[in-house]
Amino acid sequence: LFTTHLIYAYEQFNLRALYARWDIGGSQAKALGRDKQQGFYIEPSYRINEDFGVFARYNAWDNNAGINGDTEVKQTNVGLNYWLHENAVLKFDLEKQSGANDAEGFNL
Repeated sequence: LFTTHLIYAYEQFNLRALYARWDIGGSQAKALGRDKQQGFYIEPSYRINEDFGVFARYNAWDNNAGINGDTEVKQTNVGLNYWLHENAVLKFDLEKQSGANDAEGFNL
């Protein structure tokens, strides 16, 4: 496993990013094309006030990167954060996936 992340914060603005790559041993993982997996996300966010914030996230990952073909999934989320308490946040977002998986949805 190789991973790297970035967190940058300035006043109410935050930027988070992560990249990860897995090289998994074993003949069964290789036969399934899951011997290599990789992905990343980047997420800017802004805290509007003490109670509310907004964010967007772009993700791309491929759990089957060890096979030939386009198996990468891309996902975009936009959402709203509501802080119930300084250590507890309720999140709502809309998502759209493309690539190997086309889907739309929401998370709460």
